[in-house]
Amino acid sequence: MDLVSVIVPTYKRDSSLVRALESLENQTYKNIEVVVVNDCVEETWKEYVENTIQKFIDNGILKIVFIQNQVNLGSAKTRNVGIENASGKYITFLDDDDVYLPDKILNQVTKMQEQDADYSVTNLEQYDEDTNKFIEKRTRDYIDENQLDKLLVWHYMYHITCTDTFMFKKTYLLQIGSFSSIDVGDEFYLMEKAILGNGKFLYVNDCSVKTYIHRSTNGVSSGIGKIKGENELYAYKKQRFNEFKKSSIHYIKTRHYLTIAFAYYRMKKIFKTLWYSFRAFIISPIAFFKILRNR
Repeated sequence: MDLVSVIVPTYKRDSSLVRALESLENQTYKNIEVVVVNDCVEETWKEYVENTIQKFIDNGILKIVFIQNQVNLGSAKTRNVGIENASGKYITFLDDDDVYLPDKILNQVTKMQEQDADYSVTNLEQYDEDTNKFIEKRTRDYIDENQLDKLLVWHYMYHITCTDTFMFKKTYLLQIGSFSSIDVGDEFYLMEKAILGNGKFLYVNDCSVKTYIHRSTNGVSSGIGKIKGENELYAYKKQRFNEFKKSSIHYIKTRHYLTIAFAYYRMKKIFKTLWYSFRAFIISPIAFFKILRNR
């Protein structure tokens, strides 16, 4: 039974970190190592995380490697610290506010072993953190295993993302250079590197990940930080537009403007919400309604 390392970066989470670790205790696949990397250097939070980790170590269910960053590194570099200290043949990730269902690791690693895949993704469900209300199920129905040469354009159009759903052979993850030092969109850039690295990809059509949306959060992944990151990502994507069909480019543009519109909507800036929604609609009404229908 191959060892699977689960990288758990954490930053100022209390009860949700406990919830995440409890979901790892409940995994049916037992040969796992949990690498928790605390990216908060404030003494109060350092003490809280250390005490929390010690309780789980005392439970005797999980093998835990705990690492305390000496300075705040951000999510991408913190995950890389976890990767460097992981011992498993396979590596997967769990954000400190999300959870795995009991068979997540078992199902994913078994499929990867059967296919000798270098990396894989699963589906996920999203919930509202405040109400625990189900929001949506995200599947990868656009992936056709007979046309994996289109994987890059699918990624640019639909984003094959969410680190919780990723699993890699550690050797392949190191081969492609792990995460780039970019916090907004770090999972997008990692998946692009995996695709361009020509490793064997596997889509595991299973939904054993629950992610939680923090609608009131104001940080790098929301608000102005989110908009800045999305604009940088869009500028990056444009460099490959000469490789894609016009319909794919229109979809990418429409998706970008709708993402910006939604960010402004969360900030309650109605005029900018309407303006970017209008820009998205003008580019491609078909893509506009398709994206809204799938949100």
